[in-house]
Amino acid sequence: MDTKVEDMSKSYLSQIFIKFSNYRLIIVSFFISSAIFYFIRYLENHIYRVFDTTNYLVFHTIVEFASIVMYISSFLIIYYVGERDTRLRMKVLAGVLLFVGCVDFWHTFSYNGMPGLFIPSSSQTATAFWIVGRLGFAGGILISSFISLRVKVRFVNRWIIAALPLVLSVFCLVYVSYFPFPTLFIEGEGLTNTKHLFEYLIILMLVASFVNFCIEYKKEKSSILSLFISALIISIFSELAFLSYASVYDTYNLLGHIYKLIAAYMIFKVLFIFNINYPYGRLDRAEKEISMYANNLEQLVDQRTEEVNIANQQLLSDLEYAKTIQKAIMPIKHEKYENLEVYSEYIPYEKIGGDYYGFKDLNDEYLAFYIGDVAGHGVPAAMMTIFIKQTIITEKIYQSGIKEIYSPKEVMTNLYNEYNQTDFPLEMYAVMVYGLYNKKTNSMIYSSAGLNTYPLLYEGNGKVRALEHTGFPICKFDKNYQPEFNDYFVEMNKGNKVLFYTDGIVEVTNIKGDSFGENKLMEILSENGHMSPKEISKEILNELNKFTEGVKLNDDVHYFIMQVN
Repeated sequence: MDTKVEDMSKSYLSQIFIKFSNYRLIIVSFFISSAIFYFIRYLENHIYRVFDTTNYLVFHTIVEFASIVMYISSFLIIYYVGERDTRLRMKVLAGVLLFVGCVDFWHTFSYNGMPGLFIPSSSQTATAFWIVGRLGFAGGILISSFISLRVKVRFVNRWIIAALPLVLSVFCLVYVSYFPFPTLFIEGEGLTNTKHLFEYLIILMLVASFVNFCIEYKKEKSSILSLFISALIISIFSELAFLSYASVYDTYNLLGHIYKLIAAYMIFKVLFIFNINYPYGRLDRAEKEISMYANNLEQLVDQRTEEVNIANQQLLSDLEYAKTIQKAIMPIKHEKYENLEVYSEYIPYEKIGGDYYGFKDLNDEYLAFYIGDVAGHGVPAAMMTIFIKQTIITEKIYQSGIKEIYSPKEVMTNLYNEYNQTDFPLEMYAVMVYGLYNKKTNSMIYSSAGLNTYPLLYEGNGKVRALEHTGFPICKFDKNYQPEFNDYFVEMNKGNKVLFYTDGIVEVTNIKGDSFGENKLMEILSENGHMSPKEISKEILNELNKFTEGVKLNDDVHYFIMQVN
């Protein structure tokens, strides 16, 4: 229980300390200003004095000019950032400070002992300008305290901010110089009641401004606003000092001017921070944040790059695995079926390809074979090749065990109908040739589904001819449309060879852009037709490598050679 009370006490004390820290500058300003003022009051009999006129005028002129410079500088800061800073409060403060700076200039030259402006200098004239300036200052600050910093104006010409205070200050100069003004100071007697009344009014407006800005500070907790409130406190004590002097050269007049100079500096600092230092501070913070984000971005990019590399390695690994699977379902490169020898070559354009082929020994009489090409490359094409291979139906088996071998055109028709029942995209299609080889008669029957290459038949003695065919591709088409596939017959003799291939080998180009072409393939087969299928394949690859030297393949290269033994 005691521990809990102790924790609560510490928490309460910490809250008080935080609140004191927030208001520290305001509190310190109040205590120092009041301490100095009341210290002089308390020791007035020992401290109070009237200074030498000449020395005091030097001090007064320096202090006033310093204040004027800070007021005008504050105005210029706001004036030249006005196009970017559209806050109404800043524009009001700019006008007020320019007005006060001008009136203080009139006040300085009208001070008793100075050369004067339109009329000779006097304590009455100087005091009149002082009251006008202080009323303008306090009234302007009070007005600005009712204007939120969030209130903005878009279309105020900045010349108005300069012209209006200047015109008003010149009017005050003329009025005070040539028109009756209430008596404020009487030499040898001191301040009049009118002067006291004006000073109390100025103090009242400053106190009202102080209250308004304190309420705003409680909401915003802005350190800049606390500096402005501190300037108001010092300005209030400056006016209290000007309520107490008996001579325009005495201790209270000097104290009041010192307070005024300090307040002017603090106001200048506030407006400088608000309009110059604060934006640059925000810019520095933004640059640091951008730098931090850039570093984080680099780390994020490195992280994402690493993730991409890992994913890429995984993809490459999966592609290698897919390549192994695709290779596993492909027929053996070199195969013999009784009186028929077959040799194949398959070079995929990517890790996995879109070409396919196969052989199937149906019975003692027939051997089925096919070769085809799927539109596109890579994984989608490879997936479609698997579908084609799995969907080719070569025979019908009855319950009695009797097998009916489908003709090539029937196989093509069945495959076309099955494909049109799938959800493959419209842009995907396949072209192919499917055939049957009769091992007893050495004859061949085949049908085409749009394959755009012609098989080449080597008949012996260098003679080669192309086996022509036509057909409709395996694709998604109108369900009511039924394409017609045809069977083509070829009689073959011992030693004859047939080269089936896809368009990848004839459409490959060299560095000059020339195609390998069907004629080149016929020429190779004509010159080497007496060799075995494996040797012929080797010659084809040699010629292809010479032709494409320095050029990457742009399609799958695929063919197989059948030889009647």
